[in-house]
Amino acid sequence: MIAIELSKPLEKHLRNVIQESYHGNVQVAIKVFLQLHEKYGWKEQLRADVKSIRSEVRRRGGIKQKTINDAIKKYRKGAGASGA
Repeated sequence: MIAIELSKPLEKHLRNVIQESYHGNVQVAIKVFLQLHEKYGWKEQLRADVKSIRSEVRRRGGIKQKTINDAIKKYRKGAGASGA
């Protein structure tokens, strides 16, 4: 059994969602939550990683267009050779 402490507003909101969307069935609501996390959770991590990388690139002075073009050409040459 899992026990969690929620703030009153969050608990009320959760109860309402479970009641209205899952007919009061907590197990179904948790199952759906876990399925959504599996499906979309990686996107949140990717978003955080991209934000971090962008910040670091800005801190180091950015990237020139030529560097981007060279990287694209290198990638495409490698992808073509691998049959992708």
